Amino acid sequence: MKRSGLSIFLASLAALVFIGLGIALQQDWRFPPNSLPWRPVELDRPPHWLAHWQMRRLHADAERCRDALTRARQTFTPLADRKSGEMCGFENVVRTERPPVPFNIAPIATCGLSAGLVWYQGRLEDIALREMGSRLVRIEQIGTYACRNVNNLESGNRSQHATANAIDIAAFHFAGGQSARVARDYGKDSPEGRFLAAAHDAACGIFNAVLGPEYNRQHADHFHFDMGPAWICR
Repeated sequence: MKRSGLSIFLASLAALVFIGLGIALQQDWRFPPNSLPWRPVELDRPPHWLAHWQMRRLHADAERCRDALTRARQTFTPLADRKSGEMCGFENVVRTERPPVPFNIAPIATCGLSAGLVWYQGRLEDIALREMGSRLVRIEQIGTYACRNVNNLESGNRSQHATANAIDIAAFHFAGGQSARVARDYGKDSPEGRFLAAAHDAACGIFNAVLGPEYNRQHADHFHFDMGPAWICR
């Protein structure tokens, strides 16, 4: 393509993009919540293709993140920043008091991770009704903040737990009295096993790192979710 032809092509392409953007701006009310980058995140509505990008923005901006939690009608308490040990401590951490689904212990985690958990719990409620035929009533978490290295090794990189940017989840409990426990049910062809498989996959659409029994033996009894820099779904 000659230079003049290329210039005309690029100009036409830019014009189409500009026109498309203008139409989207004028008609953005027609698009589903969470599907346009300039609109605020709605944590009480389903995530879409922008979820990872939106989570990164919330994680990096305390005011934006707390506003998203407030608009989702979440009760939370901001905690003071803390430094404890070499490369340990946390900033922009909240304790979620009344999440959509109660935890056995109220999570203390970065605002970005807390926002991701609210989004995730909305997905879990649908999965619970589909796979278990019962409402999800409690999530059993076994830790958020801990000053330690990855996989509890004596040396190596610090875990995302060292900055309260990760959570480990061991089990899910339902209104009908059933429970789905990662150590017992993951990988089984049963309602509990199918719930856990779907819960794992749903997490991959929200959190940056999602680790479970297929990752290594250290995760044989829980799911690990974090908002760290590494992207992995195993």
